Amino acid sequence: MANTKKMKLLFFGAGVLGSLYAARLHEAGHDVTLLARGSRYQNLKKHGVVLEAFDTGAITQTFVRVVDTMPTDEPFDACIILVRGNQLEEALNVLKQNPHIDYYVSMVNAVTGTSSLVQALGRDRVILGHANAGGERDGHRIRYMISQEITLGELDGERTERLETLAGAFRSANLPVVFSQDMDAWKRYHVALAVPFANALYMSGGCNYRLSRNREALRLCITGIREGFHALRTLDFPVEPPKLRWILALPNAILIPLFARILRLKVADIGMARHARNARDEMAALAAEFDVLIATANVKTPALDALRPYADPTLPLDFEEEEVAS
Repeated sequence: MANTKKMKLLFFGAGVLGSLYAARLHEAGHDVTLLARGSRYQNLKKHGVVLEAFDTGAITQTFVRVVDTMPTDEPFDACIILVRGNQLEEALNVLKQNPHIDYYVSMVNAVTGTSSLVQALGRDRVILGHANAGGERDGHRIRYMISQEITLGELDGERTERLETLAGAFRSANLPVVFSQDMDAWKRYHVALAVPFANALYMSGGCNYRLSRNREALRLCITGIREGFHALRTLDFPVEPPKLRWILALPNAILIPLFARILRLKVADIGMARHARNARDEMAALAAEFDVLIATANVKTPALDALRPYADPTLPLDFEEEEVAS
């Protein structure tokens, strides 16, 4: 951990990502506290954080400090928020009870901006981020796969000392980090990707492998992503990260077969499809919020309109576990 400041960190949310990051940073020598509730708290107290790498099958067990209530009087350098988007408002009511946290890092999927975070926590105490892994819980075990870099950014886009310190902490745990100058736009474009993908996945029974063979669902997914991007650009949100512009540049004849190939990879299964299946309430909430944004842009979105009925989380998925075996 040379040249890296030891940080005191609180992780709010003990699902796949909170557990993964808490364990990795604890192993890297940081002072980590993980907040969990109910059976998950009891589970962590008994077993610790048990991680299974999806690609190699390697299993680790790490015992971190676990609490089941917000430590309101304890100072922390940072609190990493890792809850579902539809759980954020409730979480903020708890998070704001501790005035001794230097800043909060929201890694929550969002399309409505930062107003609720700023109002509850204060503008100078908010950093935005996005995770670099996916997975699922199986009993007390977390199956995960790291697929990209963690993305971090200040609200004003500045490259600050605290941002560098936080990035250094993640990097000390072998978690790569990149920076964004406009994380608000970054998160909105991520939702513009996630919503049509999730709905096309549900249209295909919740199976990424089946989606890879469903030409109509693939067409609606790619077209829906472009429609969402067009709405965001109409509202003057720059494409972020800029590499997403290739989605607008490539024709369907290239993009649809390319996406179909990606969907057949393990990373699409563990990093994309399993979260969409396990968090249908969150995806439905994000889809509804994105609909409001599209209405504000006042643009036509026939592909998104065709996919919208599949966002209903009460609709059963025609999914069979053996379809993902590989």
